[in-house]
Amino acid sequence: MRINKKFATSRQSEIKTYRPKYFIASEGSNSEPMYFEGLNDSVISENITIINILRDYASNCNSHPSFIIKMIKEFILNVVSDEITVLELKNKIDNCIRENNYDINIEDIHNEMLLLYKDDNYRIKNKDLNNLFLNLFKSEIYKDLAINFPLYFESQNVTYSKTTDKLNMVIDRDKQNFKDNQYDEVINFCKKNNVNLYVSNPTFEFWLMLHFPEVLKEDNNALLENRYVNKSKRYLEKRLNEICNYKKSKLNFKNFEPYIIDAIKREKNIMKI
Repeated sequence: MRINKKFATSRQSEIKTYRPKYFIASEGSNSEPMYFEGLNDSVISENITIINILRDYASNCNSHPSFIIKMIKEFILNVVSDEITVLELKNKIDNCIRENNYDINIEDIHNEMLLLYKDDNYRIKNKDLNNLFLNLFKSEIYKDLAINFPLYFESQNVTYSKTTDKLNMVIDRDKQNFKDNQYDEVINFCKKNNVNLYVSNPTFEFWLMLHFPEVLKEDNNALLENRYVNKSKRYLEKRLNEICNYKKSKLNFKNFEPYIIDAIKREKNIMKI
């Protein structure tokens, strides 16, 4: 689990200018985070800050709702605990290396940690981390990492208040990949942990389509089925590409920002499919 550096490093002034935070964990690794991050500069989030809870780079391909639940559990545990698991620490070191483009082999660090901790689930107390960093990064090749990782690690510990902040989960109701019993598990988890659940039916691209009047002319069955039109692209993605040059890997928020209010109105009025 990781937090976008833009929000992770902006903690110093939050006491004076506190705005409620809306933490969002979603299935997508591209479109959803880019859309939600874009909302921070729109009129929609005038009095709140939206922060994406992102997957570690090592888990970037794992988008099943069960993994999103695991990620939220990790977030909840970390904000109330003074410990971190060996696996989480490995992932955070990997995240830091990738974001800073360090020429470091992460496997070498993993092997060093294996000598110290045999179990990835072992929980290391935060008060012991500074000494661990000194031992782990003592080699000259880790000089930059030794300086920057403790700062990176600290910046990832964003504050979270149960009374003023909100946890949110955004998933697709894709019946091809999401079984009914798994859907029930998600609902139960969200109720138990006070997580707001938002479901896109069938996928997040339908919400994006609601920004444009063309959606009212679409066949509802085609939208709901969202079949593959080629080996890699489904119907909704194809139509969005035709309407606004949409690319799943690089969403341009400016294409959607002027029509957010329209999308909300259409969502309230359109036939439920």
